[in-house]
Amino acid sequence: MSGKLIIRKCEADDVEKVRNVLRLSWQQAYSPFVPQKDLDYYLDKEYSINRLQEIFHNPNFICFVATVEMKICGWLKLTINKNENRFYLSSVYVLPENQKMKIGDKLYQIARGEAKQKNYNEIYVGVIKQNEIALKWYKKLGFEFFEELPFAMGNTSIPHLIGRLCLSK
Repeated sequence: MSGKLIIRKCEADDVEKVRNVLRLSWQQAYSPFVPQKDLDYYLDKEYSINRLQEIFHNPNFICFVATVEMKICGWLKLTINKNENRFYLSSVYVLPENQKMKIGDKLYQIARGEAKQKNYNEIYVGVIKQNEIALKWYKKLGFEFFEELPFAMGNTSIPHLIGRLCLSK
């Protein structure tokens, strides 16, 4: 699919389409090592319609969608954690059929710009260790991983790596 890429802030009526991007992206990324029932449970718990609406309206989250030919094909969620004084690139998901279009790279540039605009010197990220494609991408961007923590998706616990990127690089 080719066409003009537009990245914009999320709007209230994007909820269903964002859930679709999450469901299809998660299926591709996580189904090799997370049972479907646990993927569904986590999606329904953390990204229900109501929860997404809360996220879209919470000032500690900044969300963007990427569209091609007016179809939402990517989602970026940034989190400001004031308690830790950290800026997190919490989620970057792109539909499998759009992943060769460098949409993730463009969403990452948005994240960098938002972090700098809000005077953060570092961006933090959490990546499922077994998600080798994402881990390789983040390392290519310059993230250095320094901590491993368990991450629960339903009844499945999987290793989760925490990384950091210094924006002065």
